Amino acid sequence: MKQTTISTPLLSPFNGKTIVLELGREIGFKAKQELINYLREQKAYISYILTTSTDYVLITNNVDSYKTRRAKQLGLPLVNVEYVYEYRRLPPGQTSIDISKFIIKSIEDQENFTQTGTISITGSRTNAIKINKFDLTKIKIWNSDDINLPRFDELTHCEIGKWAIFKETNDNSNVYFVLELQVIPEQYYDRITSDYRLRFRYEKQTIVNDGQQQNKKVLIQYAFSDDPNEQQQLFATYYYRVATMSRVTRIREMLPDKLGSKLLLRSLFTHRIDTQILDENACQLIESIWLESIGDLNKILSVPPESITLKTIIEAEAALLELKTTNDPRAALRFYSLIPHRSQYTVDLIKNRRVLTEKIDLCQMLRDMLTVNELTNWNVKAPIEAKYRALKCHIETIDNSTPEFNSIAELIQSSTDNGEQIVIHQIFNVTKQIDALNFYTSLSNQRQLFHGSKYANFLGILSRGLAMPKMVVEELGVVRTDIGCLGYGLYFSDSASTSLKYTTASTTRPGRRLLCICQVALGESANYYSFAPTLVKPSDGFHSTHGVKRTEENNSMFTDNEYAIYQLDQQRLLYIVEVSWAPNDTLNIEFERLPIIHHQQHALKLSEHVEVPMTIEDEVIEIAEQDYGLINPSSGKLVPLKSFHIRAQIVDTTVEVVLYQVYHNTSSIPIEAKYVFPLDENSTVCGFEAHINNKIIKGVVKEKEQAKQEYREAIEKGHGAYLMHQEQAQVFSVAVGNLPANNEVIIKITYVAELEIENDEIIFRLPAKMASWQSKQAIESKDQSIVRSIGIIDEKVEFSFKASIRMPYEIIKLFSPTHRLRRKLTDCIAMIELIDNVLLDRDFVLSITLRSANLPRISIETLSLDNDDNGTTITSKNDDSQACMLTFYPRFETLTNSNEQIELIFIIDVSNSMDGSYVQQAKQLAHLFLTNMKFDDRNIYFNIVTFGSDNDECFPISTPTTKENLDKAKHFVLHSLIHRGNTDLFAVLHRYSLLPALPTSKFGRQFIILSDGHIHDLQSILVLLEHQSTMRRDRIFACSIGNVANKHGLKQLVNGASGGGLTTVFDSNYRSKWKTKVLNILEQVRQPCVTNISINWHGHVDEQQKFNMQAPKIIRSLFNGMRLSVYRFIQNCHKATLTATIDGQEFVTTVFSSTMTTTKGRILHCLTARAIIDDYDNGLLHVDESENELMKVQYKQDLIDLSIKHSVVSAYTSFVAIEERDAKTDVKTFQPGVRLLDVMLDRNIDLLPYIGWDGDVSNLDTIKQKLIDERIPLESASIQSKKESIVDIEKLCEKISYRAGGDAKFDMMMTIIRTYRYALNEHEKANEIENKMRNDLKTEMISATTEERQTLQQRCQTNNLIIISDDDESSVDFDGKTSGLTKTQRLEKMRQIMSSLGEAPTAADVPSTPSSLSSSSSSSLFSLELAQEMISKGKKMTAPGTRSLAAPGTCSLAALSDSDDEGDDMGFGCFDDIPTASYSAPHIWTHSSPIVSREH
Repeated sequence: MKQTTISTPLLSPFNGKTIVLELGREIGFKAKQELINYLREQKAYISYILTTSTDYVLITNNVDSYKTRRAKQLGLPLVNVEYVYEYRRLPPGQTSIDISKFIIKSIEDQENFTQTGTISITGSRTNAIKINKFDLTKIKIWNSDDINLPRFDELTHCEIGKWAIFKETNDNSNVYFVLELQVIPEQYYDRITSDYRLRFRYEKQTIVNDGQQQNKKVLIQYAFSDDPNEQQQLFATYYYRVATMSRVTRIREMLPDKLGSKLLLRSLFTHRIDTQILDENACQLIESIWLESIGDLNKILSVPPESITLKTIIEAEAALLELKTTNDPRAALRFYSLIPHRSQYTVDLIKNRRVLTEKIDLCQMLRDMLTVNELTNWNVKAPIEAKYRALKCHIETIDNSTPEFNSIAELIQSSTDNGEQIVIHQIFNVTKQIDALNFYTSLSNQRQLFHGSKYANFLGILSRGLAMPKMVVEELGVVRTDIGCLGYGLYFSDSASTSLKYTTASTTRPGRRLLCICQVALGESANYYSFAPTLVKPSDGFHSTHGVKRTEENNSMFTDNEYAIYQLDQQRLLYIVEVSWAPNDTLNIEFERLPIIHHQQHALKLSEHVEVPMTIEDEVIEIAEQDYGLINPSSGKLVPLKSFHIRAQIVDTTVEVVLYQVYHNTSSIPIEAKYVFPLDENSTVCGFEAHINNKIIKGVVKEKEQAKQEYREAIEKGHGAYLMHQEQAQVFSVAVGNLPANNEVIIKITYVAELEIENDEIIFRLPAKMASWQSKQAIESKDQSIVRSIGIIDEKVEFSFKASIRMPYEIIKLFSPTHRLRRKLTDCIAMIELIDNVLLDRDFVLSITLRSANLPRISIETLSLDNDDNGTTITSKNDDSQACMLTFYPRFETLTNSNEQIELIFIIDVSNSMDGSYVQQAKQLAHLFLTNMKFDDRNIYFNIVTFGSDNDECFPISTPTTKENLDKAKHFVLHSLIHRGNTDLFAVLHRYSLLPALPTSKFGRQFIILSDGHIHDLQSILVLLEHQSTMRRDRIFACSIGNVANKHGLKQLVNGASGGGLTTVFDSNYRSKWKTKVLNILEQVRQPCVTNISINWHGHVDEQQKFNMQAPKIIRSLFNGMRLSVYRFIQNCHKATLTATIDGQEFVTTVFSSTMTTTKGRILHCLTARAIIDDYDNGLLHVDESENELMKVQYKQDLIDLSIKHSVVSAYTSFVAIEERDAKTDVKTFQPGVRLLDVMLDRNIDLLPYIGWDGDVSNLDTIKQKLIDERIPLESASIQSKKESIVDIEKLCEKISYRAGGDAKFDMMMTIIRTYRYALNEHEKANEIENKMRNDLKTEMISATTEERQTLQQRCQTNNLIIISDDDESSVDFDGKTSGLTKTQRLEKMRQIMSSLGEAPTAADVPSTPSSLSSSSSSSLFSLELAQEMISKGKKMTAPGTRSLAAPGTCSLAALSDSDDEGDDMGFGCFDDIPTASYSAPHIWTHSSPIVSREH
């Protein structure tokens, strides 16, 4: 096999490795010998014996032998021999290749994954990578003047990997120590110019103050190596040795002259430390472009530029992109509303399309200003040093006497058109670190070309480099008309005159223009003679395009030579030339130099004092104990909750939950109330109904603003109205308008959710409480004003919970760790209910364990489109719609004991965008991470980096997690975060890219980034992550901080990490969840990661359906214990192929549906709709922020239609329900009760009716049975036994209500009363218990539902108790004889009636004075009026068949049952005309008592 190149053995991945060959017969003897010889050339050791010290086993695909099986047991990687051949074919200059692609997984691993979902991961071996023990005495230290000093090219491509400067202060001298770790990146390393790739530099500079003279003594030493670990250990050793010396402090702000290497000075200069070499001409340039840009913005905008946020700019760019393609006037209006302009600059963007590019440039300028002004806080008078550092580039004036100046001047003058004159004022050498790193050095045909731009644009050009255009418009109407004639590229010219046509003169420095000179790698350039404005890339085989200048021979359409490139890495900025261009500019203009403000003492002094709590305890992060419910805003009174029932249907990892809540408006007027309730973030509401006055009012999903308008209009018209919407994440609210007086309403809410999987258990949670801030924010929204929230933890509230469960695999465990359950259980189906039906006082948790939970599976749901039972508004020509959900829950199985070392790098954003509460949240979160890290974990190494414009490390290298180190880190977090400025994350990650991860770390570095996501140079970071070989295994865990965080940027960052990672939102409003999320991340950094997940769906996709793609579109990384659910609307999809990369190996499995996972309903349809909407709201639709925002805008109406189609509440939609009422209808026609049992009928389905319940009996049932068992023994017991047992029986009765106890409690209470009265002769005790019984029944009836109240009344009737309310007393006038009587008149009337009945009233029977008539006078009034009515109708006072408890000789008024034509609930004809809607607190009167009881 012919090889193109021989790689350098020292850099070879085989260098020092022990390799065993186990090759198949397809590799011949000669080829095998050649392979062995090559490996030996690469300094590899070929072994014929397999031991634990073996590094690789090279095999071919089809080899299965003892050695391969033994290697598997030992955890040795099996590497395809193609890895060696691929490495030999590498082009010159490329020295690395990803070995993970060549690691062969065994057939057993693939089968294990397919059959069980378990992934076998080879554990790390500490001896897999040979680490040379660090011995400082054996490292050769060179003095700088040694004649044999190894060669090291410091200035060409070398960079600073680590540095530190210390100062020792003595009485008459200062000693400075400078430590540097210098690194030549692999791609630039050349053995011809450098003997080693890494160099440690140590400098000690002693300055002695001897009177008026300073004596300086300098010592410089070096250590060379190609081992990054050795060099880092050496750096750390020197660091700690110097840092622990007395009178030594580390300095960062000010450096003396000529301290450190040139490389360090250059590096620090481009950041924020050294400012002494900034010359006056460079100061004038920086100040002029700064003033030009801000002046340009202030001239155009009607608002201060600093008031415009990054999110606003992104939305404005999206509006312009939409306008370009649609010409929609609404997009233009949206742009001007986002970026308000002064009237003279507000142009019709429909008629003047050429202005579109100017507006895009304006947005780019705003982005640039936002970036650079983050460091200066928009202070125009900020020192020049601060403005310079914000540009993040090196600017140096070239002396006009140098050959470099003359060469550039010749280049310009030789390309000037006839009749024009170009006067060169200054030439500036510009170096941007990012351009230099990313430049395509190996591409041929490199030329120095010109690029022109507006003066105001140079702030952006210097700070972020040249940028590709977001749009190209054919006719701009500037000077040239051929801009964009080579499509969407970056344009250059070989003529200075041509490029100057795109420039504008400065307003701050009249007659001056700026011209760029760039190094452009054209490569193979395709010639064009006619315009090609639609190009987005050159033709295949070409790297650039060339618009050829018109000549007589070619008839080209181009008037000048134009060159266009389509990749930013094909150019880098070299020079900026300040010129005047005659005849367009007036030459020799005299103008005053701009005033420059310098720092007086030292470099930019940043905010050094941030108020931070000394310690941050987890307990400080609280969640308020406040419940949710229905609240009356007008009076502040609570709307009592009478009944609460929950029904759930669990199917695999999804659930549909229906909440039934009965509320009673006890006020005398209609009210508007608001019900607030919490839901999990994986939930979405998909159904809402209100049942009132025997009506069913179904909620309909409509666009949010339309729903609010319909709600308000209905309220104004006096109709009943209900509005339900999502207040914010995890908080929903229902506004109930015009709830009639003295009326009940059943609110039925349906929601669907994905269930979490924790520790291989499917977890279903029902929240019992919500945070106070949620309730406060929700109830203070503009449609409602709430005083306080209602507490629904009430023993008097009827409550029940039942759930059905269907699982695809055998249920091996089903229990609740929080509540007692009854169960019915088969292999895959179960029913559960609560034993104790007491309202939830804590979250309800149900845990389900399956036998094969980790197996990937697909669920299919069919929904009949013509079935509108659930309120769906789906219409289609087809009969059915199908939704699919693929669930993947991987479990990793480590084959060997893992001694894997993990390197954690916490990167904390402390830039200006994190100012205020956000930076404190970042500190709290970092402190939380450190607090939850285990002491002395030998496998964890960590470090903390804070960054803004600059960055600072807590430790020189990653350090073990000892208690001392963790305490130092906490102190560093709380007290050392003094940096501000802009968000320069690139500098941090670039420095880490220069050095590899720990050699014993299999997963690379774990970067935990705490930021608001407003990151600069994101594209450069993504390029760095993609191309740097040292970062191929690194992972990023992005922690989103703040409510306005740029989650899109963070998701892009995580998506760009080759090793995978996650984005986690740390919302300050949900701090109770922070610790759980922190613990999850600390667990995930130790695990392998599933990446590159793709799904091939085998089914029919409806092309006419707009949302037929899977959601989420881009699938995140997965870790052990994480569940992935992917949804899609697709027909007849009974299998899907799942492909995933795990630990560098690709696994493939085909997932099939089963009968247990094929269902009918709407759970998956609702979840699929929610997933699609959520993907468009929060997902990564496009890598470009503006394009991403545009897609969200374009699909907004479609998302609303999708939400309406499937009745799903979203950020765009709400439920609204209108109950139309006739304004003339009397209030009395309202029906007070609703049949809750009828409403719940469709959900009370028992999947296992043939199986009995297991589990304990509820406490209520136990008490009821005891009452039944004790009643007969009490009645038949002796007097002495009755005395001994009756007190205990009384206490037992107090444990259960009359509603819950039913007949058992009623019968026992009547038995107790009779026992005291007749058997024990204790009449006062009997009367006392009877009074208590009355009061208890009154209380229970107040809080009872209508159905419960009717049941209680019937029991009272059975036990000869009569119930009537106070309101009935005032509203009834039987014959006009008693209404409106005074109390004295009532007493007199009663005496007359009793006399007419043949009874002589005594003082004990009738109170002698009105004052002695108690609040129970309603009973007396009823006795009076009832007796009067009976006399007038000639009715008998005792009905046959009724029982009386009256003592002998007393008059007993029994239940009156004759002539009950109306059939009312109580069986009394005299109640027929009483409107029961006016019910309030009842009074009770026993038939067995005298007509007026003695207690009254």
